[in-house]
Amino acid sequence: MATYDTGYELSIYNSRSSQAPIPTKSSISDLLSLPLELHYLIISHLDLEGLLQLRRTSGLYYHVINSDLVRKLFVRNGRASLALAACCYECLATPGLDRLVVDKDIDPVLWRSVCFRCWSKRITVDYHINPWPVVQIANGDEGYICHFCNWPVVNNGRDDGIDRLHAACRARRRLVLVLWMAMAVLQFGIGVLCAVLAWTRYKHQQGILIPSSIDFALAMISVVVFICRICTNNEIKYTRLLFAELILTILRIPPVAYSARTTVAYRTGQGLLPRFGFGVFLINLIFRILDFVGHALLNSGYDPRRFLQKGLSRRTKIIYGVATFLVYFAYIPF
Repeated sequence: MATYDTGYELSIYNSRSSQAPIPTKSSISDLLSLPLELHYLIISHLDLEGLLQLRRTSGLYYHVINSDLVRKLFVRNGRASLALAACCYECLATPGLDRLVVDKDIDPVLWRSVCFRCWSKRITVDYHINPWPVVQIANGDEGYICHFCNWPVVNNGRDDGIDRLHAACRARRRLVLVLWMAMAVLQFGIGVLCAVLAWTRYKHQQGILIPSSIDFALAMISVVVFICRICTNNEIKYTRLLFAELILTILRIPPVAYSARTTVAYRTGQGLLPRFGFGVFLINLIFRILDFVGHALLNSGYDPRRFLQKGLSRRTKIIYGVATFLVYFAYIPF
């Protein structure tokens, strides 16, 4: 078996051949002067390679030659031409058989090859539940969907999990795990510190003691729900527990906000401790809000790996990056 390049996701789409060329006014006028019948005659007599080459070199044909037209020309009597196996049925890219995934939801006799970029865009949050879904590559190999970047990776016949992540993604995954664990310990520590302050310094202040005790109880319930969620393989149960975490996060915001607001009256007291107590409760409130946003994004179907997609504008990449950070702040998806 040929050696598979694990760095393909960084270079496969560096070229801009899939973009529409910028036509000149003279070329457009020359093409528009041709009768419509002649256009269709030219298109119908080309093979797939010539058709796609015409699409790449002509701005007019770039918009005329689409997936529906290719399907009409090369799918006859319900069976797709073998040439379509090397072409993506969504964007008409031809990166090579080892860069195309077979869509198993489509009938085998039809056109069902899809490029890695288009395939990665359709991956949903459901894939977090099944960490290693097997995919079939158009060249006959089998692989997995990299659980960090969403792009397929060929396992080369191995079953030890070493090829279920790209080498670069494996290092990134370890970094994310370490950072998430650090943030989780920090969040839990802040919550415990708020409870300790409420039970010691503010034990006579009902506006702080009661809300902080409620928040601590909800935090313990959240930990139990989290442990149950990561230990289950049932998709329905997993989804319900994830939604339960969102509800618990929402329920924790009012008592934390009330405690933080009440401590404002005591932050001007003598000594450093009143200000320290106010800062701790305020940080706890900020953490709860970030948790809520992260869980809300995940429950709404946002995939935290979107910022790794190729071809994104800088603005879109920044937005996706911020959303991914919020999701990773609240929830570890792998």
